[in-house]
Amino acid sequence: MKRFQTLSVVAIMLALQSCNTPSYFLPAVTGNDIAYLPKPMEVDSVKSKIHISGSIAGMTLPYNSGNLDMVFLNVSRGHTLKSLNFAYGVFGFAGRTTDENTNKGENQIVEFDNKNFYGGGLRSSLGFYDTSGNAEFRVLSWENSLSFENGSYSSFRKKYSTMNNKDIVSASQTMMYTTGAATEIIWHSKNRPANQFAFRIFFGFTADLNRNLQKSNPKEEIDGKAIDFAFFMKLNKFYGVLNAGGNKGLTSKLSLGYAF
Repeated sequence: MKRFQTLSVVAIMLALQSCNTPSYFLPAVTGNDIAYLPKPMEVDSVKSKIHISGSIAGMTLPYNSGNLDMVFLNVSRGHTLKSLNFAYGVFGFAGRTTDENTNKGENQIVEFDNKNFYGGGLRSSLGFYDTSGNAEFRVLSWENSLSFENGSYSSFRKKYSTMNNKDIVSASQTMMYTTGAATEIIWHSKNRPANQFAFRIFFGFTADLNRNLQKSNPKEEIDGKAIDFAFFMKLNKFYGVLNAGGNKGLTSKLSLGYAF
């Protein structure tokens, strides 16, 4: 009986050890680099508009390895033609890391806390749509984002990506290209066409991110895609966008802006 109990304890300990998770460090805007780019509806009298917005955003790293909080400034221009719409824009961001939710076990990296990051990038969207009543079905859009990152957090990630530590997965990338497809439905109020609402879902990937992470920790299984849900609301010239999704980490973003 004692022998059985001993074997059970050993088995439990081995199982717990196999459940150990590494600390996981991603580029700062992973998952938040893709954003909803507003475009005029066919019903709008002005078919080309400039949009300026500010955003607050956050990311929880995989395995609860820490949090990143950031702000964005976004400028884009949207165009609508017959059955075709497109948008393009630039953005800048800045933020810091926090370890409030970091794993408190032996794999905790205390150095992670209070690292700064900043950067910028480009975004684009091109798609086709069809109208029905007061709704517009943007069946398929091609979405892209190219971003660049700097700061002490990117230096931190580069340092830990070369350590070959089985308890750490860290990306060394400071330039990211994310691309994919989106589908959207947008509609306007019958009595106030300037009041518009939309739901959009995006599915894509960040080029070379999985391979970059795999180099840091070859024994860790690296997989996953980028997904983003967006809700858009525009009242006359003011608008807001709520994004939620993830690209390995969990992300959220709230944007408020003005169109003219």
